Amino acid sequence: MFLSKFISDFKPHKLGLKKVLGDLEAEVMKIMWQKEKATVREVHEHLLLNRDLAYTTVMTIMSRLADKKLLAKEPKGNAFVYAPAVSEAEFANMVASEVLDGLMEDFAEPALSHMVDRLTEGNPAKLDELEKRIKELRNKGDG
Repeated sequence: MFLSKFISDFKPHKLGLKKVLGDLEAEVMKIMWQKEKATVREVHEHLLLNRDLAYTTVMTIMSRLADKKLLAKEPKGNAFVYAPAVSEAEFANMVASEVLDGLMEDFAEPALSHMVDRLTEGNPAKLDELEKRIKELRNKGDG
């Protein structure tokens, strides 16, 4: 899957999308998920509100995101109109699945133990939810 190239650069110390995308890539994707369709010029103008960037830098980033299959592009006159190829929720699910699958492959016991500890930290009721889910899965396997 195309996502593997993002996970190889996984940065757990960063926040949000920046864990798997570069800082500017993450900003561009956030803008694209808000706008749904935009040209490089429109994204560049939006980014200029908070930082000084060359138009060509934004063009390069958007082209790379299209190469990574996160943005789709279609020609419109002399330019391209870009649109997200996946929703933000789909991207988050793909990243979570890829990261967790990788952890479970080699570190299942410590990963599960840590996830349960984190899940129930400060909220013991979460343990009841987890127990309920386990029972559902066991019953599903019996049917």
